Amino acid sequence: MRGIAVIDRQPDAAAVALWITSRGIGLDVANVNAVVIDSGLDAQAIEKIRSLTRCRAVLVTNGTVLDGLPITGKPLREADLGMLLVEITEHQQRITDAVKAYKARSRSKTLTEPAFPDPPKAESLLPDEDTALQRAFVLANYLGRVWESWLKTDDERRRRIVQPKSGTTPWVMPDDMNDQMTPDFPPGFAARVIEQPLV
Repeated sequence: MRGIAVIDRQPDAAAVALWITSRGIGLDVANVNAVVIDSGLDAQAIEKIRSLTRCRAVLVTNGTVLDGLPITGKPLREADLGMLLVEITEHQQRITDAVKAYKARSRSKTLTEPAFPDPPKAESLLPDEDTALQRAFVLANYLGRVWESWLKTDDERRRRIVQPKSGTTPWVMPDDMNDQMTPDFPPGFAARVIEQPLV
């Protein structure tokens, strides 16, 4: 998946705004492209939208309609980001519980507690102006902060799977949390992510 295309297109509006948000190297997430297309004036509007959404998931702003746009399957909605935040909180608790269990087992007094990012606030979803571009922009920024929150949370797990001095694994995390890779998303949210087909 090459990222998530955030789309705003309100009923009876010609403007279609797209912000592309992608995972970068490591734990970074960034908006990498932004376009506003006038579907009433631009004869290539559908092909441009198709090109911008291929191999990406789609997240739509509240009120957005996709009728006539080349989008396959059910898009992500703002509410899905709330569910992602719940999964992040649950994952943080599992990591914290694993650290506590390891400390109790090993009687370690030096193991560093996990440091999780503060969750982003949904209040940041209010645009400065009520335009397609601004609505898509604030949702793309919010998506980026939530996505980074997931990546930084899972990195706290990943940093505790190999004992630094001996290279022994598993270490602090139990076997079922011992994967060396940080996935793009947790399982529940990942199951709702539909990547748009290439053709």
